Amino acid sequence: MLFKDRVDAGKKLAKILYKKNLKNAVVVSLLRGGIIVGQEIAKKLKGNHFLLAVAKIPAPQQSELAIGALCFDLTYLESRIVSSLNIDKPTIKKQISIAKVKFRSYLERFNLKKSAYKKIKNKTVVLVDDGIATGSTVKAALLFTKSLKPKKTILASPVAPAEFINPGFDQLIILHYDPTFSSVSQFYKSFPQVEDEEIKRLLY
Repeated sequence: MLFKDRVDAGKKLAKILYKKNLKNAVVVSLLRGGIIVGQEIAKKLKGNHFLLAVAKIPAPQQSELAIGALCFDLTYLESRIVSSLNIDKPTIKKQISIAKVKFRSYLERFNLKKSAYKKIKNKTVVLVDDGIATGSTVKAALLFTKSLKPKKTILASPVAPAEFINPGFDQLIILHYDPTFSSVSQFYKSFPQVEDEEIKRLLY
C-alpha cells in the first residue's frame, strides 16, 4: 500500500475510526509526522488533539538505531537490541541522558506541559503516528498514556512491519503490515521532514 502523503494516510485512518462510533475520544499524536496524520483523525472524530513528544534512546556509535525511547519520566528499553549489542548499564544510562536532553528541548520548543495530558483520564485515547518501525516510540508513549488511566487505548498508524506485535493497546488500527518493511518513508509518495513551523501552526 502506498500513501500520497501524511494527510492521505490520516484521512484513510479517520474513515475507519469514524465508523467505530467512538465515544469521548481524544487523539494523541506523536511528534513529528504523527501530528499531520492525527490532525485528520481529530477533525473527523471532532475530538481534542494533543501532541506528545517521545525521544528515542540512541545506540552508542549508531545514533540512527533506537535501543528504546522515553516519554517524560517513563523509559522503555528494547531488551533484545540492548542484549544483542552487549550494552552495559553505565552506557545505557549515558544514552538515556542524551535522550532526556532531546526530550526537554521538545517540551521547550513546543510549550508542552505534562499537566495538560491529565485530560485524557477515563477517555478513549487514539495514539497516532505516521508509521511504526521498531515500535520503541509507541511503546514509550503507551507507558505514559496508561499511567494517566484512560478508558481505552487504540493505536492508529498507516503502516507497520509484519512482525509488529501489539505491546498492550486495547486495539490496533494498522492499514498495512509489510513483510519487506525497511523504513516508513517507503510507503509514501511524499514524505518530507515536518518542520517546527508546521507543527506550531497545527498546534496553535
